[in-house]
Amino acid sequence: MKKDLIIAVIGLGLIGGSILKKLYGIGYKLIGVSRSHETVDKAFKQGLIYQGSTDINIIKDADIVFICTPINKTIPILVDVMNTVKSEAIITDAASLKGFILDFVNTSHDPINFIGGHPMAGTENKGIDASFPDLFEGAKWVLTPSKWTNEKDLEVLKELIERLGAQPVIADPDEHDKAVALISHMPLFLSQTLFSLVKNYSDREIGELAVKLASSGFRDMTRLVATNPELATDMLIENRTNVLETFRELIKEASGLEKLLVEEEGFSENSEKLAEQRKKMYSPEGKNVYSG
Repeated sequence: MKKDLIIAVIGLGLIGGSILKKLYGIGYKLIGVSRSHETVDKAFKQGLIYQGSTDINIIKDADIVFICTPINKTIPILVDVMNTVKSEAIITDAASLKGFILDFVNTSHDPINFIGGHPMAGTENKGIDASFPDLFEGAKWVLTPSKWTNEKDLEVLKELIERLGAQPVIADPDEHDKAVALISHMPLFLSQTLFSLVKNYSDREIGELAVKLASSGFRDMTRLVATNPELATDMLIENRTNVLETFRELIKEASGLEKLLVEEEGFSENSEKLAEQRKKMYSPEGKNVYSG
């Protein structure tokens, strides 16, 4: 891959800022676009970009464009990008839903050189100040090619993803959305549910005591409640069909565990099995090392 590529990042929050911080200083020409003048100024002051603006026309000569905006703004921004960049520019995104975006791209009458992307990394924090260069280190990065995608462009993007420290994983967009309902959107929904249960507990005295006593277990289980509200709403509303189907499966699984708990027999063995499976899934640093 050429190191003098012009790479534009639209949306300089946690994801976009982390992309810039990882690629900074290794030969790429980096452009930053944000709806906020203040954010563009921060990117300049940190030396992350050589060009930046709130005007999307600044990306017209870009070779690769990352759209890192909220999910609900991805398609409108994509339309602006495809009408601005050269036809051979590779356009990708970082939205945690892929189906409706690829439906738009694949039904377009005009070719859109778009490859869907979703880095499986993040924190509950937002903004360029929360970004850091190692955010993607060891993480999976889903790529969902469109019908317009050629193999050469896919390889270029895969190589760039690897330079960001992530491992590219090719997936069908609809299968991706079902999978992330299980391991991303459902944890968010359950995190909100648990926090709401405690804060609105019917016995107020017990609820207040619980909040006072809450430590690492409750903290870790409810970390996702602090997710950017716009992002949380986008994920759960746009993927609600899969989330609700997953929730129904969760109820079935919970009923099975409830039966084991009531009857006691087999509960301990099941707990040991789950603990062992969980330990094998993640490294001591918390990275997913599951390989199938």
